Amino acid sequence: MMLESIHTEHGYINRLLNVLQQKLDAIRHGRPVNYSLIKDIIDYLQKQAECCHHPKEDLLYRYYQSHYANSREMQNLEAEHEELSELTREFAETVDMILMDAVIPLDVFAEKLNVFVNRQRAHLEFEEKHILPLLRNTFTAEDWLAVSAEYEQCEYDPLFGDKVAERYRNLAERLKVQASK
Repeated sequence: MMLESIHTEHGYINRLLNVLQQKLDAIRHGRPVNYSLIKDIIDYLQKQAECCHHPKEDLLYRYYQSHYANSREMQNLEAEHEELSELTREFAETVDMILMDAVIPLDVFAEKLNVFVNRQRAHLEFEEKHILPLLRNTFTAEDWLAVSAEYEQCEYDPLFGDKVAERYRNLAERLKVQASK
């Protein structure tokens, strides 16, 4: 069911945000940080959110809007997805600049990372506490069939899928270590 897959994807995103939070804590305590790992996380979030995750959610939101109510919360979520996409793009540019040896003050980078993590978490929490329960309680079996018919499944998840893409191997190893703690 689509809600379960969205909930699972939220769990994956939270795991990645936890790694970013650890990187932020390291920066704040003067410890070295692997910026390439941060780049991998942001790259994954950009690709998966924009290509698979948000389109699935937006389909559900638009269906709800057209069949049940003109909910301001639902309208705001599509706009919020666009804002998150822009925030992610801007943060990715900052990480790229650091990886190209641009001088960015550590406190400026830490603040951008903090804003990014907190904004992403707030979005996920709102969806989990308000939007997903609303959809679960409102949609009928026919509604789920209708939205499922419109949704094109993503091919595979390059990080959390059955086969990890070469690009994300280091990140996958980091997540395994984190999960075993």
